[in-house]
Amino acid sequence: MWDRIANFVLGEGPKGTPPERVRWLIVEQQVKSEILIGWVGFALVLFFLVLYTVSPKTSAGTRFLPVPWVLAAFLGVTALRLVLAHRRWLNPPLLIAGVCLDIALLLGLIWSFHLQYQQPAPFYLKVPTLLYVFIFIALRALRFEPMYVIAAGLSAAAGWLAMLVYAASSGEMVVTRDYVRYMTSNSVLIGAEIDKVIAILMVTGVLALALARSRRILYRAVLDSVLAKDLSRFVAP
Repeated sequence: MWDRIANFVLGEGPKGTPPERVRWLIVEQQVKSEILIGWVGFALVLFFLVLYTVSPKTSAGTRFLPVPWVLAAFLGVTALRLVLAHRRWLNPPLLIAGVCLDIALLLGLIWSFHLQYQQPAPFYLKVPTLLYVFIFIALRALRFEPMYVIAAGLSAAAGWLAMLVYAASSGEMVVTRDYVRYMTSNSVLIGAEIDKVIAILMVTGVLALALARSRRILYRAVLDSVLAKDLSRFVAP
């Protein structure tokens, strides 16, 4: 049972060790996928920065504006990972750390909104930027390895729970059971935030399951392609 769980999480292929050429082709595909992920992530963060720059500012009275600083750090980290991907210096520990750092920076950006707009902490729980978490989780699916999707989903769920605890403990009479009050004020509805966490975990689970199945198909397709190429040297088309 534990072997099956490990194979699912690590994204192992079919039973047995594939030939060296098959593994090399898989690694080449993963490197190209990581470069693609890097470019998409870079474009996404650049889009955040441009959108923030051109949008009307309603926080002119704030002395310290954390959002542009977080966006600049986000852009720098994404550019660094893109360089490392092109140089093939990204190993699994660095990839896991990069996935968690991406989620941490995105949640840090969301958290900083209440400082920038001088609002109570529950203010950031309602910002639509949370939806970008699903994009960052889905990006990891381009590698065909469930491990990185799971890392992104778990870190996002844990991070949002931590932000929920911070907001709920930020003052008296913050937590409410009134949905209307939750939607129209800076209050916290625990059930609504738990729903978001469940949605993150469900999307993560579905993507990881799909990747575990598609990875086996990928292994088989590459193996069949190599075998067909080898046989073509001895057998007529």
